Amino acid sequence: MKIYMDLHTHTAACDHGYSTLKENIDAAKEAGLACLGLSEHGPAAPGSPRPVFFRNYKCIPREYGSLRLLCGVEANIMDYDGKLDMEQDLLERMDYVIASMHISCVKPGTCRENTRASIRAMENPCVRILGHPDDSRFPLDYEELVKAAGREGVALELNNSSLNPQNVRQNGRENIRTLLRNCQKYGVPIVMGTDSHICYTVGKFEESLKLLDEMEFPEELVLNADLENIRKIVLAKTF
Repeated sequence: MKIYMDLHTHTAACDHGYSTLKENIDAAKEAGLACLGLSEHGPAAPGSPRPVFFRNYKCIPREYGSLRLLCGVEANIMDYDGKLDMEQDLLERMDYVIASMHISCVKPGTCRENTRASIRAMENPCVRILGHPDDSRFPLDYEELVKAAGREGVALELNNSSLNPQNVRQNGRENIRTLLRNCQKYGVPIVMGTDSHICYTVGKFEESLKLLDEMEFPEELVLNADLENIRKIVLAKTF
């Protein structure tokens, strides 16, 4: 499967990232990507950029030879009503928005509470991707989640980092399998993201691709496999 984009990456702009934007861009070009997404953590996460960082995206060039750069955010879900940690007017200025649950920003709830939080976040018209819905610390009703994603036109993320045994998320592989089975059942697309915090993993989807192959997951439901699918993710329909 040819992979055209990696939309979940971080740089040293957050205090647990280790590479510069230029290093990530160079890595994306070396990996043969056509599109790279910059998605720093929203301001509620410890050590994350302030809102002014995201408001100043206008200064970043978007074309690097054959590589297109998109500037987005991994916004934090802050409560069980799906509130995000950025003002709506700023979310609307992003190229795209990932919404994710992080221990540092919201207390894990029951399966019902976490599912409600995720679905309500997906109802925000700026949210295009639900990030790493695979952590047993935030149990989810995957059937309800997938059906809601289909209604809202939101892609569910297959997070390559969650397949790393050293990741702090719990039961990632098992939960991703459940997620994928439901996505296939209901015809809801996924998007693969590396969740890179260092340039050496940008565009590297080996574990995700292996799992998709094992499960015989249909390529037509993998948004990364066709660059035209970027139009389903980008907020400003100008790509």
